[in-house]
Amino acid sequence: MMACNAQRRAVLGALILFLSACGTGKRKRVQIAGQHHLAPIRITKISHRAGSQELMLQSLSLIGTPYRYGGSTRDNGFDCSGMVQYVYQQALQVRLPRTARDIAAVSAPIRTRDLEVGDLVFFNTSGQTYSHMGLYIGNGEFIHAPSSNGVIRTARLDQPYFSQRFTGARTLFAR
Repeated sequence: MMACNAQRRAVLGALILFLSACGTGKRKRVQIAGQHHLAPIRITKISHRAGSQELMLQSLSLIGTPYRYGGSTRDNGFDCSGMVQYVYQQALQVRLPRTARDIAAVSAPIRTRDLEVGDLVFFNTSGQTYSHMGLYIGNGEFIHAPSSNGVIRTARLDQPYFSQRFTGARTLFAR
């Protein structure tokens, strides 16, 4: 009986160790019904000094790339969140969620006057608070992938179209 209890404890201990290690590995990409899903994302805050220039250079290199709804590659084109996701991955190896709403959820709100290069700007262009987004590049400008005119380009936050639809600024950087 005593040996049986010791054996049960050993098995239980091994099971606990095994299960506690499950969440510490790399995130897996899972395919469900033809769609790719990522495990929950934990954002590591980074310094502006370490990343803002890389983000700006990477995003500016995409100017003229075609817009494509759901797009997230240079070859096939980008939508707004696909562009931001791609830029952060390429420049800083930071993996972001796929949609503007989900990116907003993992970022922190900041005041518009505190925007710095690499921060995120969000707009309500289709009845949702986070239906469009861009990457702030300084001097009141941001880069985005608009569906109108079909290519990645820069725009100004003070343009009437964007100022009327602006829903906030957010950051992934440590402050």
